[in-house]
Amino acid sequence: MHKRISIILLIFLMTGLCLSAQAEQPKMRKNELKVALLSLMSGTSKLTYERLVRDYQSIEITAGVIGWGFDKLKDSDPKGTAWRLAYKFILPNKHNANNQMCGFYIKPEWCYSSYKYNHKTDGRLQVDRMALMAVIGYDWVLNWFVFDIYGGLGAAWGNSNKSNYHHGFIGLNADSPTAFTAGFRVGVAF
Repeated sequence: MHKRISIILLIFLMTGLCLSAQAEQPKMRKNELKVALLSLMSGTSKLTYERLVRDYQSIEITAGVIGWGFDKLKDSDPKGTAWRLAYKFILPNKHNANNQMCGFYIKPEWCYSSYKYNHKTDGRLQVDRMALMAVIGYDWVLNWFVFDIYGGLGAAWGNSNKSNYHHGFIGLNADSPTAFTAGFRVGVAF
């Protein structure tokens, strides 16, 4: 009789320990929502949504409103939209194996900006410019907080901006077919 009670107690104890161990596993976060803080200083507000779609692969979509910000670069009163779409390949991170969105990554990224701005001598100008870039970066996730730093280079086409800044990427000069991007974003993982 005592053996049965001991075995039953042992089973309950082991079941409780297993359930407790499962409850302590951190939640796998598959989504991120990020804001590009530096873009606010150039007259653009950008919000990025990222979703893990496969192991160590995610899709990233950015929407921006050109004109919502402080336009400290040229004071040219820009108005328009900026879009980015990327597919990220994330290197597995052994130090943060519970979050597949954390670590170094590489991504092909398509960018598009369509906006009007004031130029001192030419008046109000319209710009429609695209870029296709290879971007590398590091996405650091601590519980729910996200810090994403990146840089990239690629090709650009479309009409030019006299200042070569396209609210999401920069040309090497006003008519350059080369595009450059760099920055950081902060956000939340959920």
